[in-house]
Amino acid sequence: VDDAIIVIENVERLMSQEGLSPREASFKAMEEVTGPVIAIVLVLSAVFIPVAFLGGLSGQMYQQFAITIVVSVIISGVVALTLTPAL
Repeated sequence: VDDAIIVIENVERLMSQEGLSPREASFKAMEEVTGPVIAIVLVLSAVFIPVAFLGGLSGQMYQQFAITIVVSVIISGVVALTLTPAL
């Protein structure tokens, strides 16, 4: 969700500050935020994926949590880069 908010806020900023049309603002915003959104997804994945390999009883609980977080972060990044610019 946060990734989509970043994209939408950047498009709105470009429309108000630079007077761009929604289409032009979307293209320019995606040029600006594609790298940071991908970086956010990779960093959060790099933090939570190793947690999925912890051993023991608590490791099993952390494993479910880590996998859930990683999958949701990846879905959020994909949605932010593909569907959100169309809004």
